[in-house]
Amino acid sequence: MKKGTISTMNDMEAFTEKKRLRAIVAKRLSRMTDSTTHLVTEAETIDEFVKRKDIEVWAEAEDLDVSGGLPIRERPKIGKLLSLEFLDEWDVLIIYKLDRGFRNHLDFVTFYHEYCERYGKKIISVGEEGLDMSTPMGRMFAGILVQFAEWELQSIGERRRQGQNVLRREARYGGGRYPFGYEPYQVGAYWYLRPHPIYAREVEQMALAIVSGKSARGIALDLSERGIPTGWAAQQAQRGKSPKTYFWTGAQVIRLLRSERIRGYVMHYAPETPRTPVRVVGADGEFVRREPLIDDELWFKVQAALDASVRPKSGIRFGASLLLRVGFCGYCGGALHQAFDNRHDREYRYYRCENIRNKHNKAQRRCGKLGSVPQDVLNEAIAAKLLEVIGKYELTDDHSVTLKKLGMQIADLTTQHYVNNGAPDFHKRMQELEAEHARVSALPREKPKVRKVATGKTFRQHWKDMDDEQRHAYLKSGGAHVLVVRKEDYTARKEELAVRTASEQGTQAADDLILDIPMNVVTEAGGKYVANIGLGTLREQFQHVAAA
Repeated sequence: MKKGTISTMNDMEAFTEKKRLRAIVAKRLSRMTDSTTHLVTEAETIDEFVKRKDIEVWAEAEDLDVSGGLPIRERPKIGKLLSLEFLDEWDVLIIYKLDRGFRNHLDFVTFYHEYCERYGKKIISVGEEGLDMSTPMGRMFAGILVQFAEWELQSIGERRRQGQNVLRREARYGGGRYPFGYEPYQVGAYWYLRPHPIYAREVEQMALAIVSGKSARGIALDLSERGIPTGWAAQQAQRGKSPKTYFWTGAQVIRLLRSERIRGYVMHYAPETPRTPVRVVGADGEFVRREPLIDDELWFKVQAALDASVRPKSGIRFGASLLLRVGFCGYCGGALHQAFDNRHDREYRYYRCENIRNKHNKAQRRCGKLGSVPQDVLNEAIAAKLLEVIGKYELTDDHSVTLKKLGMQIADLTTQHYVNNGAPDFHKRMQELEAEHARVSALPREKPKVRKVATGKTFRQHWKDMDDEQRHAYLKSGGAHVLVVRKEDYTARKEELAVRTASEQGTQAADDLILDIPMNVVTEAGGKYVANIGLGTLREQFQHVAAA
């Protein structure tokens, strides 16, 4: 026999030898729970199939908690194996049933065209073993099965949406996460949410702290130090589970206090606003509410405080000095920033003009006249002078709080109507709010000196109750303004400083209209510096203790 003939016969034998198929086994579950047995059933059935057919399993992919509506190549595990990088590593895709791999007809047709027709791959459905997708009839039946699976998925989604709508309209709890401060409870066959006896109080304290001038980060640190769990950790604990250690952040505090859920509103994500939750409207056309964690008035105050804290150069931040954006250099007007110096194992704190002349200052405006002012010395001098001048007066209020609340309600209603999917009876409710705003605006302002405040708290008591962060926020919100110069330069600049301090406050009220409190006062600090203090709107917040 010729050598060439022997070679040809060997080639024919190699060609006719059956090639062992290499497979990717894909498994999927829409929802993974402790009681799930689908994966065990799938694994046992597929293992028996590949042994019987002598198929080599090249790779397995388990996509858990993944919807069948997600295209197969976009799923976390199987999607990576189906990339072109591994195209030569497998021959067949094995799935338990077609609906485990495809619940979208377009996805199935596209996959079959690109992988089966173009690259010669095969799809094997173990649960539908008699289905031969290599024939036109088999492909037709496979397409029908996938279309049915797609219809079933859509029907499930529609039923779920209808059920969720019923739950939301009746303020029921349907499972899943819920806002910090609430707890689920059962009435008959249904579940609802109510304020938690402990954590609801924490939410109220957060809101009051923000209004009083505390920073979100400071509140978060306090919560973490006291061992208050975050929303998810608290929910896990309420379910009897042992959560990991979670720490609060300023962003979490802000997100919680910005949410209308703490006002009791039931919220949901509408298709028109997928990123912004909107209020649920009940069958009566009104917004659905459960028992709130804080009332509307406090919520509006919280929003105003948070809005103020994000304005550029607001001076509202965690760990801020008492005079940040309150104290300024009397020579150039630059803000006083705190500086630190470590000497002899001790930390010294100073105030320095932001325009200080040194190598680190890149600004064109430079000032070296004020130098470094000891922070404690200046803080104590300012506090002592304020207590001396206004410490005996009681805190008061006027119609401005009511007007601010009405303004917030008008803005809130406008946002709901034009941005967040509409508001029921918008025009009627807006007309009522605007009429009430006009009525309150027309009311005469009561003079503080003849009105007894409800709290009966003097400025001295209020100052004592606050921490440094709250005192700073109080001075900043009241428009207080401090100009500092060296003592030897004060006499020459006395009139200029008084005029500049008063103009910074934006008030021209006569002294006799605001009790006997002057517009600005002067105090020495450490014998080396003089501070001119403009009281701003603080003057308008007091009355005599003895007033009837």
